[in-house]
Amino acid sequence: MRRFIWASSYLAGGIAAGALSAFVVIQSSGVEHVASGTPWLSRQRALVEQQSFYVRAHYLLDGRLPPTPGQVSEATAETDTDNRPLTGACTFRIASTGPLPAWWSFTVIEADTAEAPLQSALDSGAVVREADGSVIIRANPSPRPGNWLKTPERRRFTLLYSALPQGRAVSTPPFEIRQEGCP
Repeated sequence: MRRFIWASSYLAGGIAAGALSAFVVIQSSGVEHVASGTPWLSRQRALVEQQSFYVRAHYLLDGRLPPTPGQVSEATAETDTDNRPLTGACTFRIASTGPLPAWWSFTVIEADTAEAPLQSALDSGAVVREADGSVIIRANPSPRPGNWLKTPERRRFTLLYSALPQGRAVSTPPFEIRQEGCP
């Protein structure tokens, strides 16, 4: 009987270790900085490479289909431009830094998955532009005048940027994220 118990525990341990290692590989595969000095991370290049199986699994584990290369580009940010974590305890200013694509959107994701209860979104069709055509968005748990994205209170969050791609190359999102203040 002892052999059966030991064999079962070894088998269960092996399955758990295999599942954990697969999860770690799926979550970390293909993630790279879009450009140095920016907080933006992307899996776009990896979607067309050999490791795309694991990258596609990342999207499927989040309950969504992976973006088709060439149709929609995506980038995420978990920190601001100064490498400070995005958290609902602070107000963040997301400002355009150059020409904007024909369509783009921002989504605040409260956790690492798309199933999180808080999701706030703003896109190019609903945004109010400045007089010079630039865009400024404030991200905070409390409403702000102008363009506003609701963030979770006192917890970390991720910004998901989606856009129509401009050409074949993975382009850096034309937005910087700056912390405006923390109480």
